[in-house]
Amino acid sequence: MSSTTLKVLLDSTYILPSFGIEVEGLSADHIVRLREAGVKGEVKFYCLTVVWIEIIGKICRERERLNKNIDDIIEVSVKSLLESGFYKWLTPTSNAVRIAFKLRMLGHKDNVDNLLYATSLDNDMLLLTMDEELKEFLLKNNFKADNLVDHEGLLKMLVK
Repeated sequence: MSSTTLKVLLDSTYILPSFGIEVEGLSADHIVRLREAGVKGEVKFYCLTVVWIEIIGKICRERERLNKNIDDIIEVSVKSLLESGFYKWLTPTSNAVRIAFKLRMLGHKDNVDNLLYATSLDNDMLLLTMDEELKEFLLKNNFKADNLVDHEGLLKMLVK
């Protein structure tokens, strides 16, 4: 990893395509370009262990739509996500949990997003998310939000 490598924490939205779930606004080209950036070492992708709560729920809700080989998809995808080394998995620190509590007490009810944001702050990394509601909440409550970026913003950063 070079000194110019961007550290990027992924919202669960960006993990769902690994299971064959399409995400509105995230094209196959975007996914390819993000993967290439990771392979080239321009970006190091991080995931937070708590996102499994969202991912498992979403996969189970979508299983009928996915296909009959859902067990095979789950096996391959989970193994790739956890064992390939392409993603580094993190556990929230005590400081991140403290910040997440503060966000919840201020009224932001998505605990996973609170932990993702807090972890990105605590580890000085970008949070790759399309969640405009989170961004608005943060700004309204005087939290910095310049570390939140969507895939198009991240890809533009890499072109410079």
